[in-house]
Amino acid sequence: MTEDIKYTDCAETLDRIRKEILPLFEQAIYDSDVSYKNPHLENCWETLNCKSSQCSIYKTSAIQLRCWQSVGTYCGEKVQGDFIQKYASCKDCKVFKDAIPTLTEELGEHFNNMIFLLNKQKQIISDNSMNLAKLNSDLINSFEQLDTKNREIQLLMITDKLTGLYNRHHLSRVLEDEFDRHHRLRKDMSVLMADIDKFKSYNDTYGHLEGDKMLSGIGSIIKSSIRKYDKAFRYGGEEFLILFPDTNMDMAYIVAERIRKTFSETIFEINIKGNCINAGRTISMGINSLNQDHTIEALIKQADEALYQAKSKGGNIIIRNEG
Repeated sequence: MTEDIKYTDCAETLDRIRKEILPLFEQAIYDSDVSYKNPHLENCWETLNCKSSQCSIYKTSAIQLRCWQSVGTYCGEKVQGDFIQKYASCKDCKVFKDAIPTLTEELGEHFNNMIFLLNKQKQIISDNSMNLAKLNSDLINSFEQLDTKNREIQLLMITDKLTGLYNRHHLSRVLEDEFDRHHRLRKDMSVLMADIDKFKSYNDTYGHLEGDKMLSGIGSIIKSSIRKYDKAFRYGGEEFLILFPDTNMDMAYIVAERIRKTFSETIFEINIKGNCINAGRTISMGINSLNQDHTIEALIKQADEALYQAKSKGGNIIIRNEG
C-alpha cells in the first residue's frame, strides 16, 4: 500500500512538471518575461510579521513579488544587497521554503531565478551597448568639434585680423604651390599688387583708428569683388596682393577695375569732436601675368613695378606689366 502511494505521488509530480514546468522552457525561447506562477508565494512582511518601513518592498502590492529577487530588502535587521549577494541566505528563509512545498514549485522557482538572471544580464548588456554607443557618439562629436576648432585656429593663423584677408605669412606657401602648378601645366596666372593712395595723410589727419576702419573696408570690398578661387592677401600696411589662378591679364584687369571703382566711390564717415565728415581715398594697382621665364620673385617684382608706375601717375589707375 505504501509503495502504491509513493508511486502515485511520483507520477503526479512528474505529470505536474510535464504540464507546468517544461512548457515554460519552450515559451522562454520567444518570451523573456515568461515565469512560473506559484500559488504558494506569500508576501514576506506578512509571513515574517515585518514592521520595517525601511524595506524596499514593505507592503508592496505587486503580484508575484519575490523578495529574494528584490534589491534593498530589510532582513535580519540590516539592508540586503541584490539577488546574487543574498540568495544563499534567502533560500534558507521561511518565505522561500514555504513557496516550494513540492518539487514542482521548487523547479518553478529555480526556473524563475534563471529567467531573472538572464534578463538582468540582458539588461546589463543592453545598458553597456547603449553606453558604448553613447561613448562612441560622444567621441565622434568630440573629434568633430576638435577638428572644427583646429580648422578655426588654422584659419586664424593665416588670416589678417583687421582686413579679413590672408596674411603675408600664408602667401609664401600658397604662391609657391600655385607657381609650381601653373608652371608645370603651362596655365595662365596673374598677380595684382594694390596700394591705397595717400593713406599716410589719411592716418595723420583722422587718426589710426579711422585708418584701421578704412583698411577693414577695403578688405571687405576685395573679398566681395574677387571670385571664390582667387586669393587675396594683406601684403603689408596698406598694400595688398591678389592671386588669380587660371586667369590671364585681361580677366584679372576686369576684377581689379571692379575693386578700384568700388573703393574710389566708398565714403567713410568720420566723427571728429561730435562733427561728422565724409572722407575717402583711391587705390592704385599693378598687374603682372606669369610666363615660363618667371621666378616667383620676378613675378612679384614686376607687379610691384607696375604698381609704382600707377602711383607715379597720380594713383587711382591700374597699370599692366606688358613686359
